[in-house]
Amino acid sequence: MIKKVMKGKNRNKYQIRIQPTDSVTGKRISWPVQYAGSKKAAVKIERQMWQEYESGLNLNDSKVVFAEDFQRYVDQRAKSISPVTLRSWQNTANSVKKYFKNAQIKQITTQLIESYAHDYVKQHHATVSRSSNIAKILVHLRNYFKSLEGKVIKENPVPENALKVFFKKSDFTVPQEWRIFTKSELQQIRNLIMTDLQNNPVQLNGSKLAILIESYTGMRVGELQALKFSDLVTESNYHTFKINDSWCNYTKSFNGSLKARPKGYSRTLLPIPENVINQVREYQTAQKNFLKQHDLSNPLNLIFLNLHDYKKADDHQPITQKGFNHMLKEICTKLSIESEGKQMSIYSFRHTVCTQLASTPEMSYPWAAEKMGHSLNMFMKTYVGVSQDINQKMNQLWAG
Repeated sequence: MIKKVMKGKNRNKYQIRIQPTDSVTGKRISWPVQYAGSKKAAVKIERQMWQEYESGLNLNDSKVVFAEDFQRYVDQRAKSISPVTLRSWQNTANSVKKYFKNAQIKQITTQLIESYAHDYVKQHHATVSRSSNIAKILVHLRNYFKSLEGKVIKENPVPENALKVFFKKSDFTVPQEWRIFTKSELQQIRNLIMTDLQNNPVQLNGSKLAILIESYTGMRVGELQALKFSDLVTESNYHTFKINDSWCNYTKSFNGSLKARPKGYSRTLLPIPENVINQVREYQTAQKNFLKQHDLSNPLNLIFLNLHDYKKADDHQPITQKGFNHMLKEICTKLSIESEGKQMSIYSFRHTVCTQLASTPEMSYPWAAEKMGHSLNMFMKTYVGVSQDINQKMNQLWAG
């Protein structure tokens, strides 16, 4: 319905109203009134309003409290995401509730989201980067509003690449680099571990053997913790592991699958030298003897069962990530391998292996990405760095 307004602030403008009815209840749906400066523009707006209604848009639902509906969305997703991911979403829901309070969905604008993002960074003294908390929160919010587009809202208030839209370049923090080991450092670490494995008691060898295997495979730490003796395979005359499970430190339980993969999916790792495989077999024998002496069992056949903590061993839990990192720190201290101001932990081996794969002549990147459990894009974008070895060669090449 179009009517010319004769008085008030909208005098001489054309008021446009539509009065659709709910097909289920038969009740009239309240639709926002709009105004136009001419009859022609009013007719066009009225036609667009009916198109929006007929396409399924229900602006009535936009009166729902945003924080409450976002919590509903998170609860709805709970069964389809991992506990760690759910925790991240719940943290966003808690933050949304605290900041937006009783604001309705229709009141949430791009400007308001931007103000929230800046307030979050300020209040939490947080960094701004692709891997920062605010980056994850903005992705969560965009996904939520995307589910409402064309149904409850006309346009997503969270733009694509919101981080770059909302923050200046000078606001961003340069992420701390990961320490990438040189080939020489890797060899030193491996030699020291091989020597120690021959001389130390079995309960002290688990973390060292884990680091040794990690230095060749670059597998995720959760995958390393879930590694089983039965995962040992021979592929094209090369020894390696075929894995299908991972450990979650947050829930202290096995996931039953690999990261972002369906249950039953398995991945074969990079080849491992025969002398390392022999160490695994020797460790298996030593572990069996230790468990028998202490009346413990290993029904899950875990390689890195926590023998250092009898309670955790009895609960069939693997060595912790903290334990791996502590052992790596001891080894690097012995070898005078410094962090050089970069992040250095057992995860450094993943970055190191990926970097070596990427810099190997004639390497098939799709093959390398599959071995590391990533898409080709993620492999190149996230893990491929410049090692000291490559850096030195490039300097020599350029200077020469």
